[in-house]
Amino acid sequence: MPLHTTPQCFNKGDAVEVLKTNPFTIWLPATVLRSTPCKKTRNGQIYVEFQTHYCEESSGSRREYVNAGDVRPAPPPELHRYLKVGDNVEVFYKEKGWRKGKVDDILENSMYFVLLDGVEEEIVKVEQWGLRVYRVWDDGSWLPPLEFQQMPQKNIPEVELKSRGVKLRIMCSRSWKETFSEGMSVEVKRDKEGCYGSWHTAAIVESVGYDKFLVEYQKLNTVNGSQFLKEEVDASCIRPCPPEIQSFHQFEHLDRVDSWLNDGWWEGHITEVLGGLKYIVCLMTTEEELVFEHSMLRPRQEWVKEKWFTAREFDKTRSSSDMTLKSKGQKIRIKCSGGRSSKPKFSKGMRVEVRSDEEGYQGSWYTAVIVDSIGEHKFLVEYLTLRTEDESEPLEEKADVSDIRPCPPVIQRIDRFKMLEEVDAWYNEGWWVGLICKILDGLKYMVYFWTTNEELVFDHFTLRPHQEWIDGKWVIAFMKKSKLQVKPKLNLKRQNGVASHTNFCVGAKVEVRSDEEGYQGSCYPATIVRRLGNGKYLLQYQTLETDDETDLLTEEVDALFIRPSPPVIQQADQFRPLDEVDAWHNGGWWAGQLCKVLIGSNYTVYFRTANEILEFQHSDLRPRQNWLDGEWIAAKKGMM
Repeated sequence: MPLHTTPQCFNKGDAVEVLKTNPFTIWLPATVLRSTPCKKTRNGQIYVEFQTHYCEESSGSRREYVNAGDVRPAPPPELHRYLKVGDNVEVFYKEKGWRKGKVDDILENSMYFVLLDGVEEEIVKVEQWGLRVYRVWDDGSWLPPLEFQQMPQKNIPEVELKSRGVKLRIMCSRSWKETFSEGMSVEVKRDKEGCYGSWHTAAIVESVGYDKFLVEYQKLNTVNGSQFLKEEVDASCIRPCPPEIQSFHQFEHLDRVDSWLNDGWWEGHITEVLGGLKYIVCLMTTEEELVFEHSMLRPRQEWVKEKWFTAREFDKTRSSSDMTLKSKGQKIRIKCSGGRSSKPKFSKGMRVEVRSDEEGYQGSWYTAVIVDSIGEHKFLVEYLTLRTEDESEPLEEKADVSDIRPCPPVIQRIDRFKMLEEVDAWYNEGWWVGLICKILDGLKYMVYFWTTNEELVFDHFTLRPHQEWIDGKWVIAFMKKSKLQVKPKLNLKRQNGVASHTNFCVGAKVEVRSDEEGYQGSCYPATIVRRLGNGKYLLQYQTLETDDETDLLTEEVDALFIRPSPPVIQQADQFRPLDEVDAWHNGGWWAGQLCKVLIGSNYTVYFRTANEILEFQHSDLRPRQNWLDGEWIAAKKGMM
């Protein structure tokens, strides 16, 4: 007999699970549509909308009143863990809900055989993402109990990471209702396309569910312009309005500031001080450089531990991510877009993720625990999902500090991922970064991995939004509009009437070269759709989308600009200065020359066509190969 939950109060928007017992016991994911007072209403029932259960007469999600005793909170997501034969688990059964079972056998590639509970014996084959430890919700707590880091039902002390003497707070789940009250003036960070990362003044209208608020913007209007825009916002994107700081002196080079643009404040830094109290500011989220008057800027302030700190107080050591080098009278701007200079301190027992740069595994991350420190720059780690060859115990390994990062915060992605969104995919016991290249039916996606030039199908729940650890903060990745961003159309034209002698068959994987001004030296992965004759092909790009962002871009291209996909070469050894390489940037491979080897398998690469130097991880580089007379020829190597 399944244990029924103790009835409790739920707020509108709360994620819950509802018990169904016919024809078998299963917990269906749902969302509370109407807040419930502590006293019983409508005969002790709660109004919910199921996430995986649909009406037969329509395609909409099923809504109904359910008994309060059959409702429990949705357990928080847990890190993937190694399961043993005989472990009691719950299986995400037929993408409908969670059924109890027992691990019957462990297979390769994170697969398990699970014997389901029920009258009739049923064994299912399940990937690790579709399993979780079996727990019971009993009198307001989970049995067996969740680990300390994964208990949103209780107030959890904040976790502090120190980076260069700076304290950064990672907020684990807490109640915000006491922090933000109705009518309070706040600033809201938007994540909509075109205004990602900008802060906008708003007023709290009301609390809507767990850690969410309805806000009314004071400068943004609805589409028809008739009234101020209202929307529901997560509490993590809200902060009090910062105190006004009168700046009587000029800002200086590299000062961190907020710039007033499009009715909001955009974070950036001063790249050049002009005359007449004007400045050139590089915006952090778009990497655009714009001119602002002094009155349109304010000193950056950070909201930390419910206190405001100026940027200088918060980070006394200024970022070196933008600097100027002078060579032959020219200025070359260095953008360390990887931003991996921040070095958090790792303590014994801390849960982390460890990067692998071994051949065949480059760029993948694996969950581990710090066992001990080995000198100043190395740690002994124990992996949570990798085992020794005889499967007898968890794998332990030495790891360089540059290959270790804190575990990223869990982002529950309920809505679908979008085309070309950067994601981490759970595969072979680790997380692999890729791009959504096709949205399939049944909450499935095709993901493109540029490190291996492969496309694989993944379920929604095996993906997570890709996050980068930048300057001691987790930043959600998104498609940036930058100087190296390719335009929707490549406008490729035949030159000198010379055609390629290579013939491509339908379905062949190729790369398309751009010779358009500003994009020379870049190549984009694509697939041949059909041959058109006259030396032209219809092809579909794997990383470029249509103007309406609903599908991958398809266009006619001259064979002169098409070459086969080069053989995958994953270089385990470090690259050397002056090596000719291709760097993965904004959906394509850009030809460059390696300048400098940095700490932690990072490099700076010079792009001659754009006259820029950017920083890249080892896994985002590949040795340059040139397609000459039907053969791949390796480019020159650098200095020994």
